[in-house]
Amino acid sequence: MSKKIRKLERNRWSILTDDLSRCYECGKPKQELHEVYEGSYRVRSMQNGMVLPLCFDCHKRIHSDRELALKYKVLFQKKFEESHTREEFIKLFIKSYI
Repeated sequence: MSKKIRKLERNRWSILTDDLSRCYECGKPKQELHEVYEGSYRVRSMQNGMVLPLCFDCHKRIHSDRELALKYKVLFQKKFEESHTREEFIKLFIKSYI
């Protein structure tokens, strides 16, 4: 893992919440931080605050429940578009989820 990615991981933040200590889905203590747009878009997610604090159970669920994952992709896109254009979002993440 590169130094750049380790630094991004240490400094993750979220455009949805300032409280990274609680699971955004259920309110339990956070155990993991989840990049909403994963895979090749993981770094872009970290750079743009597309990160969710989650407990283990909710983190596991978001990876197995496509509807839940889509709910957050849409929510983060809407939040991003409050200060950016849809075209900017598509340049980052290739498509619109809305």
